[in-house]
Amino acid sequence: MHDHELDDGVVRLRAWTDEDAGWYAESVRDPLIQRFTTDSPTLDAAQVLAAIVRLRESEADEGFLVCDSVTGRRLGNIALRHDGRFGEISYWVAAEARGRGAATRAVALFSAWAFRNVGLGELWLRAHRDNVASRLVASRTGFRRDPRRDETQEVKGEVWPMLGYTLARPAS
Repeated sequence: MHDHELDDGVVRLRAWTDEDAGWYAESVRDPLIQRFTTDSPTLDAAQVLAAIVRLRESEADEGFLVCDSVTGRRLGNIALRHDGRFGEISYWVAAEARGRGAATRAVALFSAWAFRNVGLGELWLRAHRDNVASRLVASRTGFRRDPRRDETQEVKGEVWPMLGYTLARPAS
């Protein structure tokens, strides 16, 4: 990975460091992140640090901290689970960073990177039916609604209706 490839002058995607663990654990306590992600409200910095270490060693997972290109301020999380051919993206933006297009920019940068550097043929993402902001991010970044990818999943004792989206590798 080259940092300059993952920076559009507004947001930058960078590797997670050990020092980011506390910020992540604190950020996921936000009610909106709890409403629409599988992260536990009791997640602590030690658990996040263990996940960062696993991410570094994984062949099937990629993930970056989303930050401000100019200030370096942490804005969110973006991740990919893949099998070398297909991958599923997930993301969230911290409460104080919402509403400025950070997620849209991050998904666009990350998708291009995944096609180029991981060599995937197609990307997927799923958004909770009620998560209008995330559904807008998907459509703004070229993902198309794909009802074949819709599913329900049990999360935190509830059944979540998840809407599927697909993005094909651009023709070269």
